[in-house]
Amino acid sequence: MSRLADDWLRLVLGVFYQKRTLTRADLLQATGLNPASASHAIRHLLDRGVLIKTGDVESNGGRSRDVLDLNTEAGYFVAVDLEGTSIRFALTNLVGDIRFRFGRDLEPNQPIDIDAVVNGIRSVLNQLSELQRKRVLACGVSHPGIIDDRGRITAVNLGWQDAPLWEGLQSTLEMPVYLENAHRTCILAERWLGSAKGSDNCIYVIVGNGVGIGAFVDGKILEGHSGIAGELGHVTIDPNASDLCLCGRRGCLEAIASCASIARQYFTHVSHQSEIHPTWRVTDVFERARRNDEVALAVLDRAARYLGIGLAHLVLVLNPEIIVIGGPILAGAELMFDRMRSELASHTLPAFLRELEIRPSSLGLDIGLKGASALAFRESLRTSDFLRNLANTPKSKRRRSGVNRRDKAAADSVLTSN
Repeated sequence: MSRLADDWLRLVLGVFYQKRTLTRADLLQATGLNPASASHAIRHLLDRGVLIKTGDVESNGGRSRDVLDLNTEAGYFVAVDLEGTSIRFALTNLVGDIRFRFGRDLEPNQPIDIDAVVNGIRSVLNQLSELQRKRVLACGVSHPGIIDDRGRITAVNLGWQDAPLWEGLQSTLEMPVYLENAHRTCILAERWLGSAKGSDNCIYVIVGNGVGIGAFVDGKILEGHSGIAGELGHVTIDPNASDLCLCGRRGCLEAIASCASIARQYFTHVSHQSEIHPTWRVTDVFERARRNDEVALAVLDRAARYLGIGLAHLVLVLNPEIIVIGGPILAGAELMFDRMRSELASHTLPAFLRELEIRPSSLGLDIGLKGASALAFRESLRTSDFLRNLANTPKSKRRRSGVNRRDKAAADSVLTSN
C-alpha cells in the first residue's frame, strides 16, 4: 500500500483501538476521511480479519448501516512492567486486554537483571502456539527512572545507573522493543483505556517508590526537550525540610510523599531506627492510621499536604481538565485525598478549578502492563511493518492511491493526537 493509504489505516486503527465498535458513519466523523478513503481502509482490514462485521443498525433514513468491531485477537503484544521492586510480564491482545500474566520479585537496591527480563519475555512466548507467536507484533516495556538516547535507564531511588536495557533486549529478541518511562505509559493507558479516556489535557500522577507524572497537553504527550519531563518527585517542595532524597538533595516531594518515604518517616519515628528496613510497607502505615495512630495520621497528613501543593503547581502550569491519581498510594485514598484536594484548592486560582476533575486510576494494579501494551501499539502504529504484519497482511498486496487533501491533513494528525 502507498504511504498515504498506510496513514488511512493508522487513523482507522487508532479510532477502533479506543472505540472497539463503530458504524461507517461513526468512523467518518471520528477520522475526517472521505467515504472512498474510509471504505478503502475498511475493506483492507475486513479482508485480513482485523475488522469484523457484527451486525446492522437502521439509520434515520431507513437504510441499514454496517456495525464493525475490531478483532482484538488479530495481534498480540508482550508487556513488561518494571515496577522497581518486582517485574511483571503479560501477553495482551491489541487493546491491552491481558491474556495471562506472571511476575517475580527484584532484589532491592541492586542493578537490574537484564537476563531475567529477557527470560521472562521468552517464557511468555514459550506458552504460545506457533500460530499465536506469529501474531506477536512487538514488546512494550514500562520502566521507572530516566532513559537516555542510548536506551540506558537510571533510577536513583532503585540504585539503577545507566542500565543498558534496550540494547540487551533488542539484541536478543526477534521483535521490535519499545521502552518508555512508567509515567508516560500510564497516561497512555489512562487516556486510551481508562479514567482520562479521550481527554486532550490530562495528567497521571503516580505515587509509589517515587512521584512522577505523565501528561497530555493539547492532545500531545508531554516529553520535554530531552524526553525526560515528568519528574515531579524531584521538585523542591520544602527547601527547609530535612528529608534527604536519594538524588542527594533535601526537601524533594518524593523524599516526603512517596510511599517509600511515608513508610520511612513512620517507622524511623516509632522504632527509633535510622536504617531503612525492607519490610516497612506503606500499607502498614495506612492500617495504623485507620486505628487512629497519631504518628501515622501526622505522617500521612504531611505527605498529603505536600502532594496537594505539588498538584497545585501542575494545575497552574498545565491547566488540565482531569488529574488521575495512581500507584500504591490508592490503598490509602480515603486517608489522604481530602487533604490533597483542600491543599490544591488553597494554592490554586479558582478559574483553574471550575472544570477540573480528580479521579483515581480505573486500571488498577495492571496499569503498568496495560501501559506497556499501549506503548507497543502506539509505537508500532508508526511503522509500515506493523501494518503489513497485523493479521498476516501479505506484503505483496499494495495498491496505488490518489491523494485527497482532506485525507492528507487528517492522516498527518494521527501520530500527534495519539
